Amino acid sequence: MKATPLTLLSILLLAACQQAYATTPVTSEQKQVDALFARWDRADTPGAAVEVIKDGKIVYRHAFGMADIEQDRPITPSTAFHVASLSKQFTAFAILLLAQDGKLSLDDDVRRYVPELPDFGHVIRIRQLLNHTSGLRDQWNLLSMAGWRMDDVITEEDVMGLVRRQRGLNFAPGSEFEYSNTGYTLLGLIVERVSGEPLAAFSRARIFGPLGMKGTFFHEHYSTLVLGRAQSYQPSAGTGYEGVGLSYSTVGPSSLFTTADDLVLWERNFDDARVGGKSLLAQMQTPEKLNDGSVLDYGDGLFVGDYRGLRTIDHNGADAGFRSYALRFPDQHLAIVIVGNGADIQATRLGERIADIYLEGQLKALPVPVPDYANSIEVKIDPARLDALVGTYALDNGSAITFARDHDHLVGWTAGDDKMVFYPTGEREFFVKVTNARFTFDAPGVDGVSPGGTWQKNTRSRHATRIAPVKFTDGERKALEGEYYSDELHVLYTVSVKDGGVVLHYSRGDVPLAPFGKGSFVGTWPFGLVQFQCSPQGACTGFTATEDRARDIPFTKVVIIDAGATRR
Repeated sequence: MKATPLTLLSILLLAACQQAYATTPVTSEQKQVDALFARWDRADTPGAAVEVIKDGKIVYRHAFGMADIEQDRPITPSTAFHVASLSKQFTAFAILLLAQDGKLSLDDDVRRYVPELPDFGHVIRIRQLLNHTSGLRDQWNLLSMAGWRMDDVITEEDVMGLVRRQRGLNFAPGSEFEYSNTGYTLLGLIVERVSGEPLAAFSRARIFGPLGMKGTFFHEHYSTLVLGRAQSYQPSAGTGYEGVGLSYSTVGPSSLFTTADDLVLWERNFDDARVGGKSLLAQMQTPEKLNDGSVLDYGDGLFVGDYRGLRTIDHNGADAGFRSYALRFPDQHLAIVIVGNGADIQATRLGERIADIYLEGQLKALPVPVPDYANSIEVKIDPARLDALVGTYALDNGSAITFARDHDHLVGWTAGDDKMVFYPTGEREFFVKVTNARFTFDAPGVDGVSPGGTWQKNTRSRHATRIAPVKFTDGERKALEGEYYSDELHVLYTVSVKDGGVVLHYSRGDVPLAPFGKGSFVGTWPFGLVQFQCSPQGACTGFTATEDRARDIPFTKVVIIDAGATRR
């Protein structure tokens, strides 16, 4: 077969990428890491670039899979990836540089620099944005509830338009930790207003340039061309992969483009402190505290914790099909960098498995080994058998998991999460490719349906009990149905009852809710728990929608009057 120019280019790029790797003896550790990524070492899958740094030297540098499957272009260590929340540590670093310059204090009131932020009756300080203790509801939840899709073009003004409408917080600032992307959008805005230049320009001049990170930048607008970038993919419901759009045009919490090679330079800076200095870098890696003195596992843009008894500094990222992870063991002078473009690349778990390889003999044994459910082998089953599994199951942690049939596939979601495809490994056992989890259904009862099961994610196991379908009386249905408006989201929903469940209709389609208790329902992200407010007489006046990152969003029942109608 005659090779096309693109095929020849792919072969040459792969050869160049692997030349240095192939000219030196391959170690046992390198072979083991290669094996972890073998399933993506193909020309028809997405993949990842992986680097390991030990004592300042690169001991592993390899790339797997394709940056662009359609264009037959492979990933290399210099391929540019969107790294999602890995961006936050660079935004935090920019803020700390400004504090070091004396341009701001971390204890300043955020409204000093962002006066359009509503007055919630509490002072929110810059350091609370850095460590996710501000109480601000998360922007992605708010946007989604307001009718946006995550592949829409989303700008800073779109985010701030919703932030300005908010009247409540998740909690009093400093009293709890809850991850908030909104806080990092505000931090990016503060960098611009204090320094006089956008976060992208400031970071280029003060961080990326001095460190020689030539392939790293904040992508301010989705339409800006990026030479040789990785595209975004997710497993299709059948076989193979499909593209996933990403059109973010806002920076701070996300939208950093970088390469595996550049992230090595960044990780080295934590050892030699070329930029920022040792004091600033130590501050980033110091756990923050709540108002009551409780110590968090988060510093400034970085998680501070441990893995199998060794101290770690890390952060991951996940947007669309992009997955990234940077893990550092400061006392062992080991750092691991993974940047990928497939939603089934479980970067955090893979990073831990790489650590297992390079730190063998130094790590404590786990009480329960972490299973890798993603290694499961999918089998074919009769789609008709899925009907006995469909329903909502209460989990023993107070949450719920719901299953539905989507053509020939089983899909499921825990309260407030995205739908996931569950792939069968047997008649009653199913695994997930995009997260390290599986669900095992109990044998069907005399009615032919499964009464429960076990939800397992990593080493955590939860028992699940089927919730019986609810039969609504005519009065209950009439009380729930109607129009509901949220002023904080500026959105109108229509509620209807059908097939024993409640459906929220809005501009982006329908959100089915499963009964979870008296007046309570659960749904997919961003609707974790929906609680209706109804009187003892049965009249419902509104509901609140709650997910961990956006709690108690109020909706009020309203009556829509035709402008041409006559009131009586």
